[in-house]
Amino acid sequence: MSLSPNADLLQEGLALHRRGAVADAAARYAAVLRADPDNVDAHYYLATIHCQQGHFGEGAEHARKALDGDPQHARAHVLLGRALTALGQREQALASFDRAIAIAPELAQAYGNRGDVLSDLGRNAEAVESYDRAVALVPGSIEDWFNRGVALAAVERKAEAVASFDRAIAGKPDYTQAHLWRAKLLSELNRHGEAIAASDKAFAIEPGLAPVWVGRGNVLLAAARFDEALAAFDQALKLQPNLSEAWIGRARVNIALGQPELAVDAAGRAVELNETAQTKGFFAQCLGQGRLTADRDGRLRGLALRALAEGWTHPRLLAPACLSLVALDEAIGACIARAERAWPARLGADELFGATGLEALTGDTLLHALLQSTPIPDIGFERLLGNVRGALLAAAETAAAAEDDGSGVRVLDLYCAVARQCYENDYVYSLAEGEADRVQRLRASLEQALDAGRPCPPLWPVAVGAYDPLHTLAGGEALLQRSWPPNVKALLVQQIEEPLQERRIAATMPAITPIDSPVSRSVRRQYEENPYPRSVKAPLMGAHAVLAGRPLENASDILVAGCGTGLSTVMLAQLAPAARILAIDLSLASLSYAKRMVEGLGIRNIEFAQADVTKAAAIGRTFDFIDASGVLHHLADPWEGWRILLSLLRPGRAMQVALYSKLARQNVVAARALIAERGYQATPQDIRRCREEILAAPDGSLLKSVVMFGDFFATNECRDLIFHVQEHRMTLREIKSFLEANDLRFEGFTLDVAAMQRFTARFPEPDALTDLDRWQAFELLEPQTFAAMYRFIVQKPRYAETAPAAKP
Repeated sequence: MSLSPNADLLQEGLALHRRGAVADAAARYAAVLRADPDNVDAHYYLATIHCQQGHFGEGAEHARKALDGDPQHARAHVLLGRALTALGQREQALASFDRAIAIAPELAQAYGNRGDVLSDLGRNAEAVESYDRAVALVPGSIEDWFNRGVALAAVERKAEAVASFDRAIAGKPDYTQAHLWRAKLLSELNRHGEAIAASDKAFAIEPGLAPVWVGRGNVLLAAARFDEALAAFDQALKLQPNLSEAWIGRARVNIALGQPELAVDAAGRAVELNETAQTKGFFAQCLGQGRLTADRDGRLRGLALRALAEGWTHPRLLAPACLSLVALDEAIGACIARAERAWPARLGADELFGATGLEALTGDTLLHALLQSTPIPDIGFERLLGNVRGALLAAAETAAAAEDDGSGVRVLDLYCAVARQCYENDYVYSLAEGEADRVQRLRASLEQALDAGRPCPPLWPVAVGAYDPLHTLAGGEALLQRSWPPNVKALLVQQIEEPLQERRIAATMPAITPIDSPVSRSVRRQYEENPYPRSVKAPLMGAHAVLAGRPLENASDILVAGCGTGLSTVMLAQLAPAARILAIDLSLASLSYAKRMVEGLGIRNIEFAQADVTKAAAIGRTFDFIDASGVLHHLADPWEGWRILLSLLRPGRAMQVALYSKLARQNVVAARALIAERGYQATPQDIRRCREEILAAPDGSLLKSVVMFGDFFATNECRDLIFHVQEHRMTLREIKSFLEANDLRFEGFTLDVAAMQRFTARFPEPDALTDLDRWQAFELLEPQTFAAMYRFIVQKPRYAETAPAAKP
C-alpha cells in the first residue's frame, strides 16, 4: 500500500537525513511544506537541520510552527529550548524545557538541557537536580554526567563532582575534559597523588593540547611542585601563546614563589588576551600582592588605572602597588625625598616641587585616581601630600580674585584631589606650627563671603576642604548654588551634598531594637563620630567572589550584623541579587553612609535598620546566611553575641565570622599600652600626636609595626585600630572550643592566594584546610597570616535545634 505523497517525501527526507545528506533532506521537507504549510513533522525536522547547522533563528521559527500545529509535541519544545539557548534567550529556553517535561516527564534530554540552562544562569544547585533526573532516566548519558560534575563543583560539592566525572569517564575513557576536571577537583581536595594520576591520563590522551598542559600545571601547583608547574604552563604557551589560562597559571606560580612583579606581568597578559570579570579580578588580586620596581612599557600603569577606575577590587588593596608605580617617576620620587628629609618642617612650593615636580604631580592620572579613591597608606606620600596641602593653603591665602584658580587648571585638579584625599582619610595629616590658625582665618573669610553673597576664589573652598569638612561651614550649602569648575564641583558633592543626603536618610532610618547597654552605647558613640570605613566605590560583581559557592546557595534571607558603612553588604547584594538582605548596625552615621552608597549603585534588595546585635533575637526572623564580619569582638561578650546570632540562623545554613587574632595583634596591644601610658584621648589631635610617636619608634620594633595596617592612615580607621572603646582578641583554640560546643562545622578560612598556597605546601593532607589544629600550627610559624582578622565560614547542623546554643 502506497503512502501519501507528503508521507513519502517525509520518509525520503528522514532517510537522507540519517545518511548525512542534509541538504537533500531539507529539500524534501521544504517540498512537503509547499504542499502542506502546516505540516508539523516537516517543520520539526527542518528546525532540527537549522539548529544542527547553527541557524538558530530559523530553527526557532520552524519549532514554533511545529508547536502551532501540535502544542503537545514535547521534542519540539526541547528543540525550541535549544535554539533559544543558543540565541541567548535563556529564561525563555527554560520555559520551553519546563513545558516539555510537563508533557513528557520521562524525556531525559529535556532535563539535561534544562540543567545546561540553569548552569548558564548560575543556578547550579537547581541544575544538579535537573541532571540527577536526566541520569536517573538514562544512566548512560555521558554528557549529563559530565555537566552534572561541573555544576556540583560550582556549589562546592567536590567529592560528588569527582564521582560524577568518574561516571562520564566510565562511558568514555578518552574523555579528556572529564579527566582534567577530575584532576582539578582532586587537587582542591588535597588528594594530590590522585590528581596527578588523573592529569597524566588526560596528558596521555592529548599531549599536544595546550589546555591539557594548563590542567597539568594547575595540579602540580596545588601539589607545591612549582618548577614543574611553571614548565607545564610554559609548554602550554608554546603550543598556544594566547591562552590566557596559561598566563594565569604562571601568575599563580609566581605568587607562590614570592615573585609578585612577575605575577602581575603574567596576570596583565591574561587580561589583555581575555578580558573578563574573572581575569580582571585576578589581575587586581596579583597587583595587591605588593610593590613594583619597574614598568618598562607603561602596560602595568594603564591596567592599574583601569582597575582603580572600573572597580576591579577594593581600591585600598591596589594602593601600595599603584603608589610604587607613581613613585617610579623620578620627579615625584625626588619630591617625596625632599619632604621626608625636611619633616616635621614644611617646605615652600618652590623648594618642594623643584624644577619638574609640580608638572609631574599635576600630570599623573594614576596618582589623581588614587587620591580620589582611597586613603594613601604610605608615609613618604603622606609627608609629600602634607606639604602639598601646605602649598595649597599658601596659594589660597594669596588668591584674591574670584576667577583666580592658583596657577592653572591642572594645578587646581591636583589641589582638589588632595582635598578629597584629606576628607577620605578623615584629616589624618599632622599640622605644622601656626597652620591651624591660618586655616581658621581662611575659613572665616570664606564664611563671611558666603554670608555677604560675595564671590570668592575657587582655591578658598578647596583649601578649607583640605583641613575641615565643608559641610561644617556656616552657610556652606550656599556653595552648591554657585558656579564652579568641575573639579571643585566634585569636591562640593563629596563634602556637602553627600553629607546632606546622609542626614536626610538618618532621619528616616528605622530602629528595631533599643541600644541601652553601656558597651553598646560607647561603641555607637565612636562610630557616630567616626564611621568606619569610608568607601568611595564598591568592586564590580565577579571581582570579589569571597563567598562564591555553597554559603550563598539558595539564600533567600541574609543578615549582615554590624554592617558599618556597607562595603560587605554591597558585595553580598551583588553575589546574591535575589536575596532579601537586612543590614543592621548601632551607628546611624554608618547606616546612612551605607544606604546612600547603595542607592547610588541602584541596589534594591537591602533593608537597613539600627539595631544592637546583642538584642538581635527581637528581629523575629531567621536567615539562610549571616555575615558577622568584625562585630563580635566589639561586644561586651563576643561568645554570647555569637550564640544569639546562631539562634537566628536556619538549620544547615552558613555564617561568615571575622574575629581579631590575639597572636597577630600584639603590635596593636603595644600601641594601646602607649595610648594608656601617655593618656591620649580619641580626638583627632591626639590621634595625630600618637601616630607621630609611633612613626618615630625604632624600625623593627613591635610598636612601629602598627604602620603595616592600612587603617593606620586615616583618622577614623586609626581610631578603630588602636583607640577602640571595646576590643577582644581570640585564639584559634578558643574558636575551636566554641565550634565544638555548639556543633558547628568549620568550612575554612577566606585568605589571599599566597597564604593559602603556603599553607597547603606545608600541610598537603586532604583535610588540612578545615583542621584548626593545623591552622594554629601554621599561625605560630607565620604570626601575621591573620593580621587583618580570622575570617571564616561555619555551618550549622541540619537538624532543628531544641535548646539554646551551648557555651564554649
